[in-house]
Amino acid sequence: MRFRTSLVVAFVAVGLVSTPVTAQAVPCAVTDAMTKASQHWLTNGPDLAANNWSNANYHVGNLALVRTTGISNHKTWPWVKANKFLLPLDTAHPYAADPQSSGEPYLDVAFFHPEPEVLQPLRDNLRAQVRDGKTYWTTPDALNMSLPSFTRIAVADRDQAMLDYAQKSFRALQRRTYNEFTGLWSFHTQTNGWAVQGLAKAVLNLPADSPARADFARTLRKSAAALARQQRSDGFWASSVHGRDIEAASTAMITYAIAAGINANVLDRPTYLPIVQRGWAALTSKALAADGKFGYVQARGSSTPASAGDTAGFAVGSFLIAGQQVVPLTPGC
Repeated sequence: MRFRTSLVVAFVAVGLVSTPVTAQAVPCAVTDAMTKASQHWLTNGPDLAANNWSNANYHVGNLALVRTTGISNHKTWPWVKANKFLLPLDTAHPYAADPQSSGEPYLDVAFFHPEPEVLQPLRDNLRAQVRDGKTYWTTPDALNMSLPSFTRIAVADRDQAMLDYAQKSFRALQRRTYNEFTGLWSFHTQTNGWAVQGLAKAVLNLPADSPARADFARTLRKSAAALARQQRSDGFWASSVHGRDIEAASTAMITYAIAAGINANVLDRPTYLPIVQRGWAALTSKALAADGKFGYVQARGSSTPASAGDTAGFAVGSFLIAGQQVVPLTPGC
């Protein structure tokens, strides 16, 4: 087996890299904004009980907030228990990417609740997919919905076959949907955001000497460079490569990915830190309202311009994990 000892260390230490905990000895505007956004969503968001990809993305962010501030709002564990640790599977498509997104908050909550049953349904589903051997990822969104769970379970179980399968699926998707010349996955910015958000998570999940990590990091660097050129002067990314309308979900996703890339030492800090800072400033100065509502969010796959009143759980989650990665880049936090 080609796994090195460092892969086991990576699983134990992933919280130290991807989920930093701060003592909060001094006020921190980053965590204040995170807390405000999360609380507003928990108070006002619709359909909070559903086991779906949007709520899963929110709960990944919620646990990022918990791990960053050290203060729990006691919301994710009840959601996970109510799901009975199951993925919301469509029996006609047992290996679809969207249902597997629930696996990521299960993995995060297992840090606090390491009971075997928490991750067993996820393990069973991923292992069955590996045995099946076919590749099922059809859109770049799958890099966020599926890839993080594959990489983390592979590391936890020292499962080289699972990691090889994840890399094979990534390359098959890349051949179909990634433009090597432009460094972009789509003309739709949110689609690019999903892709780089998932790649950044995979980079954080794997140790520095992993060949798979090098593969993911290579594409992340190229996509980050391309997306950096697309950032508007106000710090936002537009809804499409050639569009004018601001889009907060993709801005949060890209800000997260670039900040995580800096923290993982795969993106150059002097080059990319100003991009992160402009992105975060845009999110907190305009997308985040005074009451904590996170607006200007396009529905997934939509081309309709977003307004201040448009929000979604998945976007709040991306804002929260972006803040998590901004904290170690912010003096005083």
